[in-house]
Amino acid sequence: MRRNLYCAGLAIFATWLCVALPARANAGAAMLHAAGGVVIDRGGAHVALRCVNLSPWLIPEGYLMGQGSFAGLTTSPSQIKQRLETVVGPDKAHAFWQSWTRAFVDEADFRRLKGQGFNCVRLPLNARYLTQSLGTDNVSFDAAGIAPVDAAVGWGRTYGIYVFLDLHDAPGGQNPVPSVSDVPSTDRVARLWSGPTAAANQQKTIALWRAIAARYATADHVGGYDLLNEPELPGAVEPSRLADLYGSIIAAIRKVDHAHMIVIEGNHYAHDFSALRSVADADVMYEFHEYAIFNPGWHTPTAAALAPFLALRRETHRPLWLGEFGEQTLDWQKAMVDLMKANAIGWAIWPWKRIDLGNSHPVAETIATPAAWNAISGYLVGRWFARKPPPDQAELAMSQMVRAVRTENCREDGALIRVLTGD
Repeated sequence: MRRNLYCAGLAIFATWLCVALPARANAGAAMLHAAGGVVIDRGGAHVALRCVNLSPWLIPEGYLMGQGSFAGLTTSPSQIKQRLETVVGPDKAHAFWQSWTRAFVDEADFRRLKGQGFNCVRLPLNARYLTQSLGTDNVSFDAAGIAPVDAAVGWGRTYGIYVFLDLHDAPGGQNPVPSVSDVPSTDRVARLWSGPTAAANQQKTIALWRAIAARYATADHVGGYDLLNEPELPGAVEPSRLADLYGSIIAAIRKVDHAHMIVIEGNHYAHDFSALRSVADADVMYEFHEYAIFNPGWHTPTAAALAPFLALRRETHRPLWLGEFGEQTLDWQKAMVDLMKANAIGWAIWPWKRIDLGNSHPVAETIATPAAWNAISGYLVGRWFARKPPPDQAELAMSQMVRAVRTENCREDGALIRVLTGD
């Protein structure tokens, strides 16, 4: 009863605040905004975010697409692409990734997501794949790299699904994990923060976000701009540097776009918000990530584990979003969703679709991996002692995999989907 009164109070308070927001927040269609600790649409209605993460659509993360144990976590997406080129050559590798992009997500997927009950997607982006040239004060988008982002935004408008743009791999890398920030496995340094190129990489990140915001300033179904995925500042770098960079990015975005919500993640892989409580912009949502495998405190989702984030919301009056969670048993994922529902927090499952890992951790859509692909993927993701496959074997695997990743060929887990989108 107390929980119901709390949620009702939040909704009433958010509606009242919406009336007081500038006219831009009430005019037009469907953009989202932060108000009174919750997310609202431009009509003032509370929006409970029920999302999926669309990796590895535009970023080939190893463990999502190849059997390689932990090797997939220590190999960068760019290394996977380079290894495929060494097997089949640049032209055939390029053609494969184009086919992969067309097949992995298309309009039918957005229609399916809508039917499953999801209302948003988080779209991971890699700075180097988006751009043809990226300088400290100029950005030129790569036509093939930006086209699927444009398409996703258009499909989102068609089916009423918000698209959150997530800079998953920033210039130089925002953390030292190869699979997460695309730093080389041979040089695990987050050069967004460290080294002689750090200042230039930060300026490139600012310029990139300004260009993205200019491109999508009037896109009503872009849910928000997720500025950096899972930043991890080295110990010698002051935590205030993250707040400084966020401030500069937000200022650059606001020069071209006052309409979209900003999403910021804390230091230490979206956990530590201690230096981020005084962000100047009011239209901000805080995003945290939780996985039981990496955080013993979340082996069982509990109110005690969530308490620091609830305190952050109380102190700042800004909404919370669980931007990544998953890769656990159905019971664990249900417990996490129930905890978020009880506390009026939206969520985004990681991932929506991946290869079959043969464990008890369900995902909404499982790719039935062709045997031919299993035979070459170990080499691509860097599994120990995996041999380089011959070109003809790789080409067969590529053609089969492009068919396998289409959602109509995947295995849908209805029980998990009901957990994620049910009342």
